[in-house]
Amino acid sequence: MTTDSFLCFSGLFLLLFAAPFVVRGDTAGVATQWRSLSHVQRTLGVTNYLWNGESLCFSNTQNVIRFYPGRRKAEVNGTVVWLNAPADGSVADGNWRLAGTDLDLLQLAILTPPGGTLKPLRVLLDPGHGGDDEGARCSSPLVKEKDLTLTLAKRIGAQLKKAGLHVDYTRTRDVTLSLDERARIARTKKADLFISIHANHAGNREACGVETYVLPPSGYPGTAEGSRARGWQLGNRNDFHNTLLGFSIHRLLASTPETVDRGLKRQSFFVLRETCCPAVLLEFGFLSNTGETRRMLRADWQAQSCAAVVDGVLAYVRGVPALDRAVADKRARDAEANERWRKHLATQAARAKAEAEARAARQLAAIMPAGAPPPSTAPGTTFSNAVASVTPPIQQQGTNSVPSRMDALLEFYAPDKVQ
Repeated sequence: MTTDSFLCFSGLFLLLFAAPFVVRGDTAGVATQWRSLSHVQRTLGVTNYLWNGESLCFSNTQNVIRFYPGRRKAEVNGTVVWLNAPADGSVADGNWRLAGTDLDLLQLAILTPPGGTLKPLRVLLDPGHGGDDEGARCSSPLVKEKDLTLTLAKRIGAQLKKAGLHVDYTRTRDVTLSLDERARIARTKKADLFISIHANHAGNREACGVETYVLPPSGYPGTAEGSRARGWQLGNRNDFHNTLLGFSIHRLLASTPETVDRGLKRQSFFVLRETCCPAVLLEFGFLSNTGETRRMLRADWQAQSCAAVVDGVLAYVRGVPALDRAVADKRARDAEANERWRKHLATQAARAKAEAEARAARQLAAIMPAGAPPPSTAPGTTFSNAVASVTPPIQQQGTNSVPSRMDALLEFYAPDKVQ
């Protein structure tokens, strides 16, 4: 086996057998690192689980987490969270598993308890649409998305300023802004976090509820049916912080009175993938639903919803120090594991090379004529070159004559000499 072949085989062995997961190309077009049920238990710090035939529940004194096999839907302490890949396998058959990316985000970004101090971060609020772009609308009562989002953004901004944070806006009046301009403002203002504010619309007039969106990790599709997976984008460097920000806001926004929880979702919206800081997009309700539209116009609903967003942002700010430590620890562990594996591969490759050289030396010794000088051992010497160095050239005696060296070979392969 050559050194290159050995390295390929060793890498395959690691992926298939040496880690607590298996690798499989899923429908998203990525190689998913899967974590077994027992691995998930250890990571979440639970000693048992409850399987009722429809959902798998892990719980301890701090958290209750529920998964639905074959689905991307999950629940964390009652809040709906959509996974990047469906939970796979069967609990009954003992092969249930969860994508490693989802477990990492769950453990580090969602379940890490906040405990830091409140720092005066810079928040950029982005009221969706504006100017020539009205966004969604309801005809009765007449409500334009661009007007509702600006009203909500100003209320949220006033409360964030009162809490001690710096607040900027992509717009404070009815002007047209492109998506690229909104992302550019975030970079220019050096925002620490970005919140895009929207109202929803659907062909189903009964659709209702709140949704919070963050960017999918690289290689995974969005939550919406038919979404395609994208490669790494600028916003992916904030995957953990995006998830912390999204969950911190959504769990409070979804718990306000008269609200349907549609979940923390993932989609590759332009302002999420092209914004350099942690970013979320909020859908407060459906303007296609007349009843929900009237509710969104009520002063008490706006006060409660805006307060939920503010409290979520403050929870995020307090949670950032713990998240930063957790992510740094994970990266250090990953780097250490990668270095150990690199050294292992290097050792195995050196051993394979030494064995190949020893085998070549034995083969050369078997064919070397008596008294011939030793073969070259210079670096890069190949077996064929070494053979050539100890094999005398064939001497031609004439056009129709048989070389003397060939006479010896013919004699060796004579019928009565073959063993």
